Amino acid sequence: MIKLRYHHMMCLPRFIGKGYSKDFCNNLAEIRERIKTEPYTLVETADDVCAKCPNLIDGMCIDNEKVTRYDRAVKKALQLGEQISPRNICSDCKWFAICSK
Repeated sequence: MIKLRYHHMMCLPRFIGKGYSKDFCNNLAEIRERIKTEPYTLVETADDVCAKCPNLIDGMCIDNEKVTRYDRAVKKALQLGEQISPRNICSDCKWFAICSK
């Protein structure tokens, strides 16, 4: 089963092949395809996307405070039946310029 951080639900549909490294991009592209046919579970910790991220050190994101805030905001929006949007949740992300297009 694919493990997916809540905030990565916003990243996957907006991914255009750019990212932290070639390994990270290849991994994200693979997960984007797998999620179409494989089950996934939402988590608030490092997930299968994070596995190839150079910002993951000893199982923890170097931006843990920020990404935890994103996860909680996405989780809350989903629980309230609200639409998730990068504009409302992660406008301070370094990739926001890509996602906002």
